[in-house]
Amino acid sequence: MRQNNFDILRFFFAFVVLLGHLVILSGVDEFADYTQYLDTYLSVTAFFVISGFLIAQSFDRRKNIKDYFKKRAARILPPYIMVLILSILMLSMFSNYGWREYFTHPDLLKFIAANFSFMNFVQPCLPGVFTTAPIDCSVNGALWTIKVEVVFYLFLPVIAFVIKKFRKHWFVFLFFYLFSVCYRYGVYEMSVFLNRPSLATLSHQFPGFISYFISGIAMYYYFEFFYKYKNILIVLGLALFFADNIVGIELFRPIGLAIIVFYIAYSFRFLNNFGKNGDISYGIYIYHYPLIMLVADQGLFRTMNPYWVALAVVIVVLALSYASWHLLEKPILSKVRRLNS
Repeated sequence: MRQNNFDILRFFFAFVVLLGHLVILSGVDEFADYTQYLDTYLSVTAFFVISGFLIAQSFDRRKNIKDYFKKRAARILPPYIMVLILSILMLSMFSNYGWREYFTHPDLLKFIAANFSFMNFVQPCLPGVFTTAPIDCSVNGALWTIKVEVVFYLFLPVIAFVIKKFRKHWFVFLFFYLFSVCYRYGVYEMSVFLNRPSLATLSHQFPGFISYFISGIAMYYYFEFFYKYKNILIVLGLALFFADNIVGIELFRPIGLAIIVFYIAYSFRFLNNFGKNGDISYGIYIYHYPLIMLVADQGLFRTMNPYWVALAVVIVVLALSYASWHLLEKPILSKVRRLNS
């Protein structure tokens, strides 16, 4: 189970999100044709599947519940806090307000309160920053998924407890899976019926994504079965994934995607050591958005060759993510492991 390709999969999906946001946020017309090749939603949901598998594994190997939460906090909080602090401080230099107005503005306090409590949607913007952005003034639109991840971490012990209480594990998986599908579809249809687009956002909050997490958890609980028959199941996974093009409600897509991800993770052994020099996927995911927004806000995509600017952004994001892993993430994780060993 240790030999897998989850590192390269996470890197790939994070990189797709980076490129997808480059295309959208840059506002460069020449980039528009690439949109069809960059499915950021697929990448995000694949992340949820991988999280379901890996976090179930982490929970299963825990010493106690306190150990589990310490490890989860050590993995997700330091870079998250760092990107918020850097955004607040660095973007103050590009605000329409002076420093005094900026640091005393009520919206700054709202931003701090909302984002440090993972409620990014409450106040996604900093005062006077990105006010002329073509989409909106969100400082880091990628952080909404972190909230979903955190809620999943908190909810996983409940899922594990229920699974332990029922002999028929498959029934528990099916219940949570169908509950998620019904929630997502029901809330979305309600938003259409009531003509309230804000409700559609709720359909893509945590309950709506349980189907992806639970599919990843199922891959872990039934690892031997899926590993033994993965060459056969990949055909079923592809069929289920594309079946939703007909059904249209993401009924089969989560389990189909989970099978596809599992198959890739435990095939192609030559890719097993991709992450030996560091796990920079999380860094790529959380650091790229503010940088792209800043570069676009300063008009660099318009005044310079957009391809060279995009390449520079990619290089800076990769360098920042590499530094974050080796200087921040890895040391903290190592310290937590030593304390709990």
